[in-house]
Amino acid sequence: MHSCPVTLGFDTHLVPWPGIKYACVRVLELYCKVFNQQELYELIVRKTCNSCKCPKDSHDLFHDEWINIRDRLGLASNNTDPIQRLSSLRPPPLHQGFSWAPPNLTPNQVGEYYKEYPPDKVPKSGSPGEIYRDRQILHQIPKQDLALAYCKHVEKEHHSAYEDFVNARNEVALDVGFVAPVVIPASECPTCGDVIRVGQLGVFAPKFGHNLAWHPQCFRCNFCNEFLVDLTYCNYNDALFCERHYAEQLRPRCAACDEVSVNFFKIFFSSLHFPARKF
Repeated sequence: MHSCPVTLGFDTHLVPWPGIKYACVRVLELYCKVFNQQELYELIVRKTCNSCKCPKDSHDLFHDEWINIRDRLGLASNNTDPIQRLSSLRPPPLHQGFSWAPPNLTPNQVGEYYKEYPPDKVPKSGSPGEIYRDRQILHQIPKQDLALAYCKHVEKEHHSAYEDFVNARNEVALDVGFVAPVVIPASECPTCGDVIRVGQLGVFAPKFGHNLAWHPQCFRCNFCNEFLVDLTYCNYNDALFCERHYAEQLRPRCAACDEVSVNFFKIFFSSLHFPARKF
């Protein structure tokens, strides 16, 4: 467990009493405003964990996050594509020393998949890459974007619109990619433009059609340029996005509660982009 950043953020010269770090969040907010501690205020108003009130992604591990990524997304594993269906059913090769790796790959293929990754982003068990993956799950796939049960500031009159948004996004844009050897000659990676040779591993994203493949190191969010965690992506205007930044293409997110703006649900269906399917 890391040290709590709330404690680390204090200017000790301004601390009026020793027990301030145990005060409620509301008192800490007032303290920051009175003593002009803007950076600490920004930290406090972020979404916090229930136990110590520090940001959730400052912790090494959250046991409730260790679930199948399709379960987290609420996506059914009823794929008609045989390769994709097999990938969704077989568990990640944890015995190979990784906390996650693309399903249905041999040990040699897993090594090939990760060979172009920076070492600190390869999710080997007990490594910085494992922590990186945990944090990217929380950041790229925020629960409040996935289910109304995790939202605190969506009024009842917008509940139906929220559910419609989730269902439409899951159908139109959100999916999990899979890794397989490329079989189409002279396939060009949409990100870098270089050719992926026949037999070389590529990442396939069904929402973009079945003829496109990316280099593993090129399968990144178009906004934050981070690797798309566990191959979870959204298609918006024929570009790759993580779920967080897909939602933010449509409407701003509240800096305090990390939920998309209520107005988002009012305008969503007037601005929803249905990408053309490529085959």
